[in-house]
Amino acid sequence: MSHFSATLLLCCAVVILGSQCAQADIARADFSNPTYPGKCVLDSNTVMSPGQKGKHPNHPCAGVTCMEGGLVEFKTCDATAPPKGCKMRDFVNTKRSFPECCERSYHCPNGN
Repeated sequence: MSHFSATLLLCCAVVILGSQCAQADIARADFSNPTYPGKCVLDSNTVMSPGQKGKHPNHPCAGVTCMEGGLVEFKTCDATAPPKGCKMRDFVNTKRSFPECCERSYHCPNGN
């Protein structure tokens, strides 16, 4: 096998295997509020300090991290495919902290 063929084969393997990895969505938004300088104000009951992490108050399972200047980073669960022949259902326990709350239940009509 030539050097070119080996390199091409390796590149194809990396692309194929790399596409199998599912990642969570991450977004950032400004949640600063002049009433609470330097804090992240998600709602009237959720005021966070920079570096503080927690669960989004209005989402069943999403993580939030307060950053400097009132910037908030939101992270959702990693995308996962259900087992073959099964359908994804709800989160198992939304009272868990993030990312533990990401566990999902499945409906498998064939008993798998």
